[in-house]
Amino acid sequence: MAAAAVQTYTPASYDHRAVDAMTDVDVAAQRLQELNGLDHMKSCIRDVFMKHGVDKVFGVGLLHRHYDVAPNEKIIELGPVSSPWVVGDDEVVTGGSVLPHTWRVFDGELKPTEFKFVPQRDLSNVDRPVFPAAFVKELIGVLQETGLDEVLGVSLYEAGDPDNETMEVTYGRSSIVIPSTGLIGSKVIGPQGFDAFQAAWTFSKKEGEDVVAHHGICAAMGVDDGVTARHGICAAKAAEGGFTARHGICAAKMNDGVKALHGICAAKAENGFEARHGICAAKASDGVNSRHGICAAKSAEDGLKAHHGICAAKADDGFTARHGICAAKASKDGINARHGICAAKAADEGMTARHGICAAKSAEGMKAYHGICAAKSIEDGVKAHHGICAARTAEDGIKAKHGICAAKAADEGMTARHGICAARLANGDGMKV
Repeated sequence: MAAAAVQTYTPASYDHRAVDAMTDVDVAAQRLQELNGLDHMKSCIRDVFMKHGVDKVFGVGLLHRHYDVAPNEKIIELGPVSSPWVVGDDEVVTGGSVLPHTWRVFDGELKPTEFKFVPQRDLSNVDRPVFPAAFVKELIGVLQETGLDEVLGVSLYEAGDPDNETMEVTYGRSSIVIPSTGLIGSKVIGPQGFDAFQAAWTFSKKEGEDVVAHHGICAAMGVDDGVTARHGICAAKAAEGGFTARHGICAAKMNDGVKALHGICAAKAENGFEARHGICAAKASDGVNSRHGICAAKSAEDGLKAHHGICAAKADDGFTARHGICAAKASKDGINARHGICAAKAADEGMTARHGICAAKSAEGMKAYHGICAAKSIEDGVKAHHGICAARTAEDGIKAKHGICAAKAADEGMTARHGICAARLANGDGMKV
């Protein structure tokens, strides 16, 4: 007698809301503890995986956000690095496909939350996971009954190696898997004394070993010098120098009146600086205002205005800023800004801007991929990977890791950690992130 076929379940399509609704890792870990999540993993959740024989197909992951993700972005893993990519609904992308590896319960369905890039040459060797319908139905019921449907998700099985534990830390909008030095209690201890929350588990059939914990996500250094990090972006040193950073990349030194609110650059309050959710400080005593923005707008003396924006628009020279992101001077030299992001001079030099993000000068070999960054490859060795940042390696030692930011290390002592940003202050002090 032939065995009955197992009815399968097809997860729903990607839904940005399912990712946007997730909390920070520390909040998720706290919620897991409050709901006795580990006890449930060792009992009712494990029972579901074992009953349906999927304990070597799927594991469990702590649902959390690394950073904000736009509606048109997906978090995609490429090697040890995961970062947001602007991709469509189709799984096929240039050079391969993006396949889901993590799912969560949302609106009563399993929906993918994170993906992995698979090169075209490797697609034929990929074993796509099969979800038994009975397993999914029972798992959703257990997660909802225990209140863990907003805390735990399903991930592809990862056996792990006890001798080579890893942890995932987030720099800017990239998450990188690095080695850890071991486990103490329920925390992974990183190479620089970072604490990390456990965020991945699989189920074991060994006696006395019901659940196996794997690498933790988002490192926070809090042992020796009062450093804490939300999202793993930047540590804030609170003990000695009064540094605090909220979700930000740059630390704020309170004894100098510096404050950073959700931001990357510090604002110096004693000189009238204020930064609202922004990257650049706004100096109020000179009439500079910054509203949710990166660049200050000086409105008192010369008519500069910034609306929600990155760059100021000077009205008396005919500058206008749409959405305040980049000024477009239309009167004299034919500069136009599409969506206000970057000016494109089309008349004399053949510059065009796709989506208004970056001007591409095609006459001299400059190209813009997705309109994000122009790469001039003929004359001075500039290259842009993924169109994010040009790296000029020939003359002045600038390098870009992952195409995020160039760091000039030769003359000015600038350094970039993981290619995110190197900052050298005017007084010579180095700002590192």
